[in-house]
Parts: sequence; structure tokens; C-alpha cells
Amino acid sequence: MERNNELAIYSVYYDENGEVVACSKEPTPPIGKDLEDLKDEMSRYLTALEKPILKYEDKLS
Repeated sequence: MERNNELAIYSVYYDENGEVVACSKEPTPPIGKDLEDLKDEMSRYLTALEKPILKYEDKLS
């Protein structure tokens, strides 16, 4: 998501029609209880980078 001319990954929530209904106020860091969890989380982050970039100000302000 782009916010204030910076890109970061946020938790974004969609309704049944695929419309954005909410997101985290701050970027969501990768967290895991062990290295394998962290690798899984990083894999999801890489997948997120393939999605369209949302603009925080347009969608969620």
C-alpha cells in the first residue's frame, strides 16, 4: 500500500464483493514464532507484492 509516498505492507480486509473495508493503521511487520514461521510469512509478503498497489489516502482515509 502506498501512504505518504512510501510503500509498505498493511493488513487489508475485503468484503464479499472484493471491496476494501478496512486496513491496519500501520504497516504490518513479518513475525514468526520460529524460522519456519518467518519463512512462511515472508512468502506471503512476496505474494502480496504481486497484487495491485492500493493508495491508503484514496481507499481508507
